[in-house]
Amino acid sequence: MLTFKQKYREELLALSFLWPALLILVALLVYPLGDVVRLSFYDSNLQREVWVGLGNYVALFNDPLFWKAFIQTVVFTFFSVVLHLVIGLALALLLNMHLNATFRSLARGLLIVPWLLAPTVAGMIWVLMLQPFGVFNGLLVSLGLLDPNGTISWLGDPSTALGSVTAMNVWRAFPFFMVMLLAGLQAIPKQLYEAAEIDGATLWEQFWHITLPQLRGVMTTIVLLDSIWTFRAFDPVYVMTGGGPAHSSEVLATAIYFDGFQKLKFGYASAQAVVMFVVLFIVSAIYVRRTMRNV
Repeated sequence: MLTFKQKYREELLALSFLWPALLILVALLVYPLGDVVRLSFYDSNLQREVWVGLGNYVALFNDPLFWKAFIQTVVFTFFSVVLHLVIGLALALLLNMHLNATFRSLARGLLIVPWLLAPTVAGMIWVLMLQPFGVFNGLLVSLGLLDPNGTISWLGDPSTALGSVTAMNVWRAFPFFMVMLLAGLQAIPKQLYEAAEIDGATLWEQFWHITLPQLRGVMTTIVLLDSIWTFRAFDPVYVMTGGGPAHSSEVLATAIYFDGFQKLKFGYASAQAVVMFVVLFIVSAIYVRRTMRNV
């Protein structure tokens, strides 16, 4: 049996192996985050830093463009996550049915392709598709839903720009939900459905009382993770619209980029980044609490 001194020495030895990773974490995460928080209290550019206290935050919360970007970020995140869940669950249920094995394997391989693409690549593909004379307008014309002499500028119209970016984001990321939910469906004991059938339960009742409760843990985890990833998304918006036209598709990530690296308003951009961090920290705390509860 180990003495207290031996046990203490072994714990110190184990912790010593973590120091390289902790130093890298501090260098790449903690220090930059602390510097962003510091800069948020300064009027900073490439030439000077002037202490303004909460001045950046006061200006931020009185800026209608910030609130527009914030609301559009929430809308973008909400519809992306909801559609990811709905489409992913529908496809997972379909692939979990007793289908031909070859067809099911082929379908899985094809459906997972969008998830393999980098956001920048996927965004460029959709930019080409959504051009006024692109594939999407051509498809609408062939279906008789659009006048052959008329075109829709999906990315150039303020009323459709954010929806177009959201559609691309849904298309690219739904396979993650599909794969995770399919794994959850395959882990549900078949005996539950057999007992339900003996009791005369309909397919809808089996789905509502067996499938959804059994998937609750998986669904909560992936929804929280996807909410974090989508809320801070930058690539799809920047590649497809750059936040335009007229800020109609601006989200917090692109607003921070333009204020910080184009307008050189580092203090103001840092204040926006801190607000984004607080929102993501709250969501992350919910995720960690949920994960620890299931351990």
